[in-house]
Amino acid sequence: MSIRTQDGFTFPELLAAMGFVGFAVLAYSVSSITLIRHQTINDSSTVAVHLAQDKIEELQSLRTLADGDSCPQGGDRGLSAKSGVPGIFNRCWRIAPSQFGPELKQIDVTVSWRDHEARDLTLSTLVFKGE
Repeated sequence: MSIRTQDGFTFPELLAAMGFVGFAVLAYSVSSITLIRHQTINDSSTVAVHLAQDKIEELQSLRTLADGDSCPQGGDRGLSAKSGVPGIFNRCWRIAPSQFGPELKQIDVTVSWRDHEARDLTLSTLVFKGE
């Protein structure tokens, strides 16, 4: 009488291995999606900072700085990182007297956009407009 041995995997072992591989692929996919989402948020935040800084520099260069508020309905709409290309960013600004002195103006520039949720970023500065 001879005993026959079989090589290979049993069906339960095969199911367990397939389940493990499926779980690993799913976990990798979820982490990749999360990584891509965070990278998109970071890219958009960087563009928003640059758009806000550009507007602050533009306003600082003006000889006279009149008080005004273009937020939230006014300002610039459909901005992007590339000139002439429509984008997802809206920019508005407020210019008001500062509480720190009569010859200081406060500039607040807000850039808003929507990726998978609504976001905004505000940069503020003080400008001396005295003699």
